[in-house]
Amino acid sequence: MPNIKIDEPFALDLGASLPSLEMTWEEWGVEDAPPERTVMVMPALSASCHARSSADDPEPGWWEGMIGPGLGIDTDRYRVICGSILGSPFGSTSPISINPETGKRWGPEFPQITPADQVNAHARLLDHLGLQKVHAVVGSSLGGMQALQFGALHPDRLDVLVSIAATGKTTPGTVALRRVGRLAILLDPGYADGWYEPGEGPTRGLAIARELGTITYRSRDEFNQRFDWNPDKPRSYEDLAFEVEQYLAHQAHRFVHRFDANCYLVLSRCMDMMDLGTGQPTYADGVLRIKARTAIYGVDRDMLIPSSEQLHLSHLLENHGRKVRFEILSSMYGHDAFLKEFEWFGPRIRRALDEEW
Repeated sequence: MPNIKIDEPFALDLGASLPSLEMTWEEWGVEDAPPERTVMVMPALSASCHARSSADDPEPGWWEGMIGPGLGIDTDRYRVICGSILGSPFGSTSPISINPETGKRWGPEFPQITPADQVNAHARLLDHLGLQKVHAVVGSSLGGMQALQFGALHPDRLDVLVSIAATGKTTPGTVALRRVGRLAILLDPGYADGWYEPGEGPTRGLAIARELGTITYRSRDEFNQRFDWNPDKPRSYEDLAFEVEQYLAHQAHRFVHRFDANCYLVLSRCMDMMDLGTGQPTYADGVLRIKARTAIYGVDRDMLIPSSEQLHLSHLLENHGRKVRFEILSSMYGHDAFLKEFEWFGPRIRRALDEEW
C-alpha cells in the first residue's frame, strides 16, 4: 500500500496538533483519469483502505461488491482512491503510530480527533496526488459522515457527494450506545491505562464493545429470522448456548485480532463528535456550506443512525436550493445494509456518479 508522510504540524479540530501526518491509500481503475473522473471513497470505523481486491493484494476488499468493472463505482470509468482514515490501525497516523517527539507509540496520549480532522487528512492526500478536485466523495457510516464533512469543509473540491447511513450531527441516543462499548474497554484490567503491549491489551473489553456494536449494526428482524432459538443446556453463563451468541462471539474474535483498543476508543468518540454546525452560527449554516449534488441514503431499521436524521439533513439542503436525492431502503440488515444490499445501493450510486442532475 502506498504511504505518504507530511513532515509538518497537522492542526486538529479540538485544538491539539500532530507533529506530522502519514496517510496510507490504495487505488483502482483508470490510473490516468482526470479529476472529473476520480472518486474518493471514505472508509467506516473498522475498515481499511483495502476496499477492493487488486493484483497487488487479491484479498477481497470490504466493498468488493460496490467497486469494480460495471459495479456501482465503475472502475472501467473512474479512478477510485481510498485512504485509511486518521486514527485507524491500518497505516495512517493513529494511536499505534510512533510519536516522533517521544520515539514511542502514541497509545492513550493520541489526541482526540473528529470527522473534520479525518477529512482534512484526506484533503492532504489529494494534494499529494495533485488533485485539487475530484468528481465525487462516497462513504457509509463514519465514511458517510466524512463525505458530508468534506462537502462542507471543501465545497469546491467535489461535484457529487454520496452519504449512506450517516448523520450530519450525532444525537445523544447514539452516543449512549457507544459509551457502553468504550466502558467495556476502559474497565478491562488489560487496558492498563492504555499502555498495553502490542498484540495484548483489553481483549475481553474490546470483544464486548464489538458484540454491542454488531447488535446496533444489524436489526432484531435479522437476528430473529437468521438464528434458531434452540439452546444447548448451558453449564455456566459464559457458555454459548444460543446460535446468536456463537455468532456474536465469532464476530468479536475476528475483530479483536485485527484492531487496536486505543484506536477503537478514538474512533468511537470521533463519531460522537460529528457536527456539521461546529464553528458555525447554527447547524443549518454548517450544512448549507455543502454545494455539491448530494445523494443521501438511509435504512429503515438502522438502530445506530435512524433514517429520520438523514431525512432532516436532506430537507435542509433541498429547502435551500441544493440538488438532493434522498431514499430509504427497507432492509433487515439495518445499519450494515451498505455491506450487503449491493443490488439496491449499486445502481443508485452509479446513477448519482454518472448522470447530470
